[in-house]
Amino acid sequence: MLKLGFGFAFVLAQLTAPGNNLPQILSANFKSAAPIKAGVRANVNVTFSVLKGYAVNHTPPISLKLSPAAGVRLDKTEFTTPSPDPKAKDEYYVELPTLNVAVTAAKPGAYQIPGKITYFFCSKSDGFCSKQVFDVKIPLQVQ
Repeated sequence: MLKLGFGFAFVLAQLTAPGNNLPQILSANFKSAAPIKAGVRANVNVTFSVLKGYAVNHTPPISLKLSPAAGVRLDKTEFTTPSPDPKAKDEYYVELPTLNVAVTAAKPGAYQIPGKITYFFCSKSDGFCSKQVFDVKIPLQVQ
């Protein structure tokens, strides 16, 4: 019974963060290719960067779920990155992909589109893997 308890504790330790105080491993950046004009559909590119020493899994892919924002129409509210990564030889992205969010704002002004990003990552040094979810706000400055 002691062996079973130790085995369960070991598995549980692999599923929880060491010290349970991990930094946010992935960050998202939002940028439109051109100025956003009221009443005109525009694309906002979502790019990602990862802290040194970590790798982001492509299976399951990174997901972005957006919530409605007053005055902004979204073509879609759920996005996932391509999986598998054709350049990868393992389960991690070689280059982090970009997501494109199509938006149309009703009138000029500043907007924020709330959302959540979910992804899985592993530490390259110790093999620890985990899931992280964090809130984002896509800023829009509409002319």
